[in-house]
Amino acid sequence: MTRRPVPPNGRTGRVSPSKDWIAPIGGWRTDVEMADMPADAAFQLDNFFPEANRVRARYGFLAFSTGLGGDVQTVIPYSGVSNRLFAAAGDKIFDVTVGGAAGAPVVSGMASAHWSVQQYTNPAGQEFLRLVNGLDTPLIFNGTSWTNNFLVGTAALATQNVAVRNTAYTLSFFGTGSVTLSGAFSGTLNGTGVNNRVSLSFTPAAGTLVVTVTGTVTNAQLEKGAAATPYVASTMISGISDSSLLIAVTAYRSRLWFIEKNSTNVWYLATDAVSGAATVLPVGGNMKYGGTLVAINVWTIPVSTGLQQCLVLISSEGEVIVFQGSDPSSVSNWGLIGTFKLGRPLGSDRCLLSVGADLAIMTTDGIVPITKAVQLDRGATSLGAITARIGPTWRETVAATGTTSQEWQLSSFPARQMAIVNLPSSFGPYQYVMNTETGAWCRFVGMPASCWATWQDRLFFGAGDGTVYEAEVGANDNGVAIDALMVGAWSRYGDGLSTKLSKLIGVTAQIGVSSLMYGGISVDYQTKIPTALLSSVENNAAAKWGTAVWGVSKFPGVSLVRKFASAGGAGSALAPTIRALISGSSGSVSEAAVVGGSVLYERGTPI
Repeated sequence: MTRRPVPPNGRTGRVSPSKDWIAPIGGWRTDVEMADMPADAAFQLDNFFPEANRVRARYGFLAFSTGLGGDVQTVIPYSGVSNRLFAAAGDKIFDVTVGGAAGAPVVSGMASAHWSVQQYTNPAGQEFLRLVNGLDTPLIFNGTSWTNNFLVGTAALATQNVAVRNTAYTLSFFGTGSVTLSGAFSGTLNGTGVNNRVSLSFTPAAGTLVVTVTGTVTNAQLEKGAAATPYVASTMISGISDSSLLIAVTAYRSRLWFIEKNSTNVWYLATDAVSGAATVLPVGGNMKYGGTLVAINVWTIPVSTGLQQCLVLISSEGEVIVFQGSDPSSVSNWGLIGTFKLGRPLGSDRCLLSVGADLAIMTTDGIVPITKAVQLDRGATSLGAITARIGPTWRETVAATGTTSQEWQLSSFPARQMAIVNLPSSFGPYQYVMNTETGAWCRFVGMPASCWATWQDRLFFGAGDGTVYEAEVGANDNGVAIDALMVGAWSRYGDGLSTKLSKLIGVTAQIGVSSLMYGGISVDYQTKIPTALLSSVENNAAAKWGTAVWGVSKFPGVSLVRKFASAGGAGSALAPTIRALISGSSGSVSEAAVVGGSVLYERGTPI
């Protein structure tokens, strides 16, 4: 007679059931009730980035360029015949293209390091950078030189006034005439011939320099620095009484457009010009809620005939003003599309980010795509915000930090599908980061960024210690271990408020050679940092392709492994908790990624 197993019943059923869990690829969620979280949500996701099929610990950062001597408030990429990277810190701008210790500044004597930057290509294919900051005379980089000529009408100079700062300047010209300086500095420079260049270096007081011309003065140049450099035509923006009041710049329909500080005025240059006479466009008559203009960008709208670009302005009160057309002087080629109300903008000129054909706007209500802003009343825009999943946390953060810090910035890193919100340093070294493919959020911790920029598909940030760092590289945070923590969705396993005793956690993961991963269980909505080691792989530097020895060297972990750890804890709600510590070489990454796992537990209170 064949023996048969006893069928399960109430007395012979499994004492310790197991429940599977999945990695929180839906990201950090604070908009749902903790007791009823989706299975793919995370209660906490610090330094773990949610991808489409896993959550992985972010890669590290390392010092790229050091010794800039002040808070790096703007990292400035330039793409042209020669690709360059600049950084503004303190009163200077440095060329940091090659990294390492910063050399002599390419620009000095500035009042602010927070610049609004726009690259522009003219029909001849010349690439320019145009910079404004609301305090200094606008700057221009022509691809080879930062020489800025602060005079106008330089081919045949006439008497004029120039705003100057208390830093070194050099005046130079050709001709037989003379230039007398008064106001902020007193002196005279006499010409010695049509083909002779004369120069005068001086340091004025901050204020207005009166330049009085007598006779013939040609190819005149007033530049910062203690020596004359090769002549360039005027780089000034005229028309506005004081061009240093320009605070934001964008390129739209073959023109450069600017916002004037503390005003409702927009200024625009001639078609394809990067300097010269600017024309004012008063916008105040279209604004319903008061305030001043703070940010400007471009929105591309799909229309029946293709795509149409529109100019978008944001006021300090959160009013969005949208224009179409390319020439405000033409009734047939310019018009107002409409105005819309959002929460107040964060980060002034850095609150806007072009995302494909859409335009994201960072406000007190969240980050709102303009395509949603034009459809919804302000009271409902939070529902259309891409920050909806972390909405409560967003509002708490804004309440704690305020709206005025210039460290607020909305930026992107397309190579890793990241949208990055930089938070003011007063709140801590934090960024809220979203997967632009899935809309899932996480939080990055430990990167003390003042500003962000991408260059050559690489991610950089400036910091208050006078350093430009490169992010998403290496297996450490500039010599310190990367510390990542994941607390998954809380679950009561369909057993209500009854107590569950967790015993073991299983994790399916990718664990690199420089990564240590710990597993455990958090209970009853309180995070418990796990201490049970899931894997202890030999902590050697990961091998590099092309130099490693096959069969000997260790490559970063990319294969899935199944690991277990003791996970004691008793409560009605349980959440899988994973910690990764990564401490390896700066020359290669070390994976620490989670796919899912299971929890072994018992029903009832432990004896």
